[in-house]
Amino acid sequence: MLSYRVLFALLVLACLWFFWPRADAAEPTAGRRVDDHIDRAELEEAEREVREADDEEGVRDWGPGVQKPPLA
Repeated sequence: MLSYRVLFALLVLACLWFFWPRADAAEPTAGRRVDDHIDRAELEEAEREVREADDEEGVRDWGPGVQKPPLA
């Protein structure tokens, strides 16, 4: 019975060690500017189209690389 408790305690410690947040682990985006890969002209165009849309369906699937729906 004591061996099960010791095994359980070791398992808990191993899980704590594995999932404990590390202070030295840098974020993947550390040091990168937020606007490095933002196409400002395309973003402004998208925002303007959303503001000027007649209905919600017309702008639902808009995004980079997405084909706009044909005009009815």
